[in-house]
Amino acid sequence: GGAVLENAHAVDTIIFDKTGTLTTGRAVLGDLIEFVDSSHQIHEQRPSKLGKNKTTLWLAACAEAGSEHPLALAIVNAAKGAWGNDIVCSNEGVVVSNYEIFPGEGVECKIEKVGWGCRWVRVGKQSWACEADKSNFAQDYLPDKFTGTIEMSDLRSKGQVGIYVTAMSDGEVKRTVVGIMGIVDPIRPDAKSCVRALTNLGIEVWMCTGDHNVTAQAVASQVGIDDSTICSNVKPEEKADLVTRLRKRRVYNGKRNRKVAMVGDGINDAVALARADVGIAIGAGTEVAVEAANIVLIRSNLHDVVVALHLSRVVFHRIWWNFFWAMGYNTLALPFAAGVLYPFTDWTLPPAFAGLMMAFSSVSVVTSSLLLRFYTKPHIDDEGNIDDG
Repeated sequence: GGAVLENAHAVDTIIFDKTGTLTTGRAVLGDLIEFVDSSHQIHEQRPSKLGKNKTTLWLAACAEAGSEHPLALAIVNAAKGAWGNDIVCSNEGVVVSNYEIFPGEGVECKIEKVGWGCRWVRVGKQSWACEADKSNFAQDYLPDKFTGTIEMSDLRSKGQVGIYVTAMSDGEVKRTVVGIMGIVDPIRPDAKSCVRALTNLGIEVWMCTGDHNVTAQAVASQVGIDDSTICSNVKPEEKADLVTRLRKRRVYNGKRNRKVAMVGDGINDAVALARADVGIAIGAGTEVAVEAANIVLIRSNLHDVVVALHLSRVVFHRIWWNFFWAMGYNTLALPFAAGVLYPFTDWTLPPAFAGLMMAFSSVSVVTSSLLLRFYTKPHIDDEGNIDDG
């Protein structure tokens, strides 16, 4: 609507989510490291179809089976490739229940199998996945936060998204780090040129992600986002807080606050999309994100972010042109219609001609507006240069 165009043409700051927005969202499983040896009880009477070092992947696949997150699909697809479509191994008596999503943290579920036992499994961030269950213990218990720390740093330095997989039996307090996984999510081919094009339009580009700072910096360096405009390790509500903080900043002349756009695709971005002046959702994203956004990119092409902002500027330039044209035309024509020349020439404008001139004013403005139908979107090259055509 009109309000969206009005806000979009004034956008001077834009925030990108990382996973599924700057990256393709078609992630694949990278490195997988298990920390529990073959003698650990978690391996006893596990599903027979699981191969060596597949316990971590199996637990993660059970937890992520119902998630829409792009990283979850990488885990599920890896499990399908390893032992088939029955990733849970339900045909061997495995039951998965109590599935719950913790936005910005990870997923949790309960896995049960006769002979194997009952365990609560978490897949997600280190601080949350390794968190101790204080409800079963009277005092604070130190979470197992240090297992895999060095290995996780190595994964992140490669640009992989690191995920912890932990398990805890009923009655236990401490969660066991079963393993860690690295997810490789390729950067969209148009991400770098999109960032450069936005910069060329005078727009400040930010990246906000729940991933670790090392991973975030690796991605930002590849797409051309400065380290000073990266927010990492943030929860969904903190993404919305960033939008609020950036909106409160004043522009260089101090006359108004900044206009902020948010580009995202997942449930973690919904609050920030709704709070931004302009929320832009990737068309292939979740329904929650699409519902919260003002603009939806049907083709999921990041260049369309630039096109949307460029179109809004073109529309408002045309609005101002029509306004000044109509004001100037009427300022000059009204005196003639009122008979300003009559005292000097005894000539007056016939009423029919006055009406025709008034109609011409309206028709010219409408015609000018209809010329927007011939708008051609700009071409953006690999260096981010914008050719208006």
